[in-house]
Amino acid sequence: VNNGARETISLPDGTTVCLNSGSYVFYPENLEGKTRTVYLMGEAEFKVAKNPEKPFIVRSSNMAITALGTEFNVKAYPEEDIITTSLTPGYQVVYNKCTADCQVLTANMKDVTAWQRGEIVFNKATIAEIIQTLERHFGIMFYVSTKKRNQDRYNFVFKENAGLEEVLEVMQVVVGQFDYRLKDNACHIIW
Repeated sequence: VNNGARETISLPDGTTVCLNSGSYVFYPENLEGKTRTVYLMGEAEFKVAKNPEKPFIVRSSNMAITALGTEFNVKAYPEEDIITTSLTPGYQVVYNKCTADCQVLTANMKDVTAWQRGEIVFNKATIAEIIQTLERHFGIMFYVSTKKRNQDRYNFVFKENAGLEEVLEVMQVVVGQFDYRLKDNACHIIW
């Protein structure tokens, strides 16, 4: 799925996969074999068709999630250090690819699945993380002057159909004054 889009696909076994912007799922044509293994780069919500005889496995980087029939969200963009698997009872497994540290945390499933409704939610996100997400969500390249890059963390919630200019104007108020220019498929941010 290209940046700026979302798409739902059905796998041969009846599993439904909702893919977020900038995401790829690779799978054998008929999901034949002892397991149903798919490979994910990006973010997807899986609604796995039940089959206790044939486990469903999502592989990403050096992590594998196995399910027999359930619903879960996996966020595993290759450029991000964290892989997050969120399960509908409200739990998350957070895996750090650099340190191999793994934690089980509680999750706000409304925030986890916000992308499926076209919403944008940032929880304790750095400017760099926010820009990565905005690039994928809007399908636009960002060019940022390095004068005010910091590691401060921000919380934002933008409802469905919030435009890029609206997002940038809110960020200007919260983050600090910066100018931006939108031209073609690019956004230039000058601190």
